[in-house]
Amino acid sequence: MATLALAEPVRASTLPQPVLAADYKLQRVGAGDLTWMGRPVYAASLWTAQGRFSGYAPGEPVALSLWYQREFSRAELLRITSTAWRLMGIGPVERRDQWLATLAGFWTDVGPGNNVTTVVEPGRATRFYDQRGLMGQVDDPEFGPAFLSIWLDPRSVVGDLRVQLLGSGTADVRR
Repeated sequence: MATLALAEPVRASTLPQPVLAADYKLQRVGAGDLTWMGRPVYAASLWTAQGRFSGYAPGEPVALSLWYQREFSRAELLRITSTAWRLMGIGPVERRDQWLATLAGFWTDVGPGNNVTTVVEPGRATRFYDQRGLMGQVDDPEFGPAFLSIWLDPRSVVGDLRVQLLGSGTADVRR
């Protein structure tokens, strides 16, 4: 039990091997933990080529890495994503439904110690990795910024985590 507690901060500062092997050349911007009603949910970290985030620029990948500390089914992850987009007013419903259908095709259940890292290459596809490799991708170039807005938009319901992910001195960025 003590080993797990010590391992969590390290995870927030690392990317899984498949993302490192893809050689995106990322530097950490910031990291933090999400808790819900006092229970740990995941350790999150934001990564960019420059080590800071001020928006999406062509050729500059942005990655969000989540190391889960509790179990979620694929259906729960899809529902949480859908709810966040709806509350934030992201995209038309039809588009959100298309994105969710694509995600349903490759997202899996997650549990403690599992990682999901989202890599957005602005103007291109968004790729999802877990600790084993590439899970799948969404080819719509508007998807990545819409997905990461759940954590990075000023309207995010995880505002405290957003501040930690963006680090100090980062601009107030909207999708």
